[in-house]
Amino acid sequence: MKLALTAVLPLLLLIFFSPAAMSSSALAPSGPDGHGPGVYIVFVSRADYVDSVDYDLRLLASVVASTAEAKAALLYHYSSIGFAARLAPEHAHQLSKKDGVAVIKDKTFRIQEDGGLPGFFKENV
Repeated sequence: MKLALTAVLPLLLLIFFSPAAMSSSALAPSGPDGHGPGVYIVFVSRADYVDSVDYDLRLLASVVASTAEAKAALLYHYSSIGFAARLAPEHAHQLSKKDGVAVIKDKTFRIQEDGGLPGFFKENV
């Protein structure tokens, strides 16, 4: 199935220019083996969704140990679509299993040393 660039481009821009991706904490490595906590963009499309940080925290708290841990994990609230959070892969997986929730691992693209565009853009534009 081929998706139109116009359908995917807004999502890619959101991920690429996400405040979570631009924050210094989001640029921290995930761990020596690459399996530690990472930044995830969580899209919420549920009938009971309320556009608020409190809703995001309750959803996060349902997969992490406590509300305090959920507050520490929440990085950014996207108005009417969800949030960004630093999560362990297993917590991201648990969230993705919930109805009406999509979870995408955030990836930071850097400009190459020669000033060229990252490979992602060369391959997809």
